[in-house]
Amino acid sequence: MTVKFQQIENITILGVGLIGGSLGLALKENDFRGQITGLGRRTETLDIALERNAVDFTTTDFKLGVEKADLLVIGTPVSLIPQMVKRISEQIPDTKPLFITDAGSVKTQVVKEIDDFLGVRALSHIHFVGSHPMAGSEKASVAVARANLFNSAKCIVTPSTNTSSTAIQVITEMWEFVGGDTIIISPTDHDYLIAGASHLPHLIASVLTQTTQSVQTQSLRALELAATGFRDTTRIAAGSPEIWRDIFLQNAEVLIPMVGSTIKTLEQLKILMKNKDAAKIEDFLANAKKIRDSLG
Repeated sequence: MTVKFQQIENITILGVGLIGGSLGLALKENDFRGQITGLGRRTETLDIALERNAVDFTTTDFKLGVEKADLLVIGTPVSLIPQMVKRISEQIPDTKPLFITDAGSVKTQVVKEIDDFLGVRALSHIHFVGSHPMAGSEKASVAVARANLFNSAKCIVTPSTNTSSTAIQVITEMWEFVGGDTIIISPTDHDYLIAGASHLPHLIASVLTQTTQSVQTQSLRALELAATGFRDTTRIAAGSPEIWRDIFLQNAEVLIPMVGSTIKTLEQLKILMKNKDAAKIEDFLANAKKIRDSLG
């Protein structure tokens, strides 16, 4: 079977938040001519998606939302993605090919569960490949969705050994259609790299926020004096606790050693400060600045 994204006529977005809503807006901005359906649990959210023209049709009826889809994008928390694929498989006929991807921030466990399920059930008409657009925000609502969210953003596609080449092509073409810069890597490589690039920073921002919250005198709290530096550093701590709880749990095996390494580095810096080693402290800061400056 050879299918291209341009042949897709019906797309369903399951979970129309920031990513799902932005995808709908971006598809329309780039002249996608098919129908976009928004599927979710909350009519209030779906109404906003419809008002903003991120989708053409909305429904809370699961069967109605998936039965006509040629391509389905899952935008739920990562812990729900495998069960969503199972529910979807129960609602479409065996003769209808369906491409499915997700936008979750953890891949290894999700991909394995879905591969195992599809393999055991011999559901060869369902073609799943994981993906992760690196274009999120601490604000997860469709109300802040925007059509240019994926412009030049890294969109990671994570096939397994069981993934069909057609699925990889269709999903890669979809992200490129909305402006993304696609990268294809394995689920395990994804989780290792994203733990460092995204998960650890969120964890540290959350720790920093809670630590600073306890810093106060009798008359004033440190948070009352927090300016742009603190706000910029901790912005991501405002993300959804539900979403990030699942991410930390599912990627714990990779993330825990990085937390250990961070603690070790903090301890080393504490010793330098205690010893008043100005030269080594400056070297540490200069190296950090050099790395940060290289990011542009």
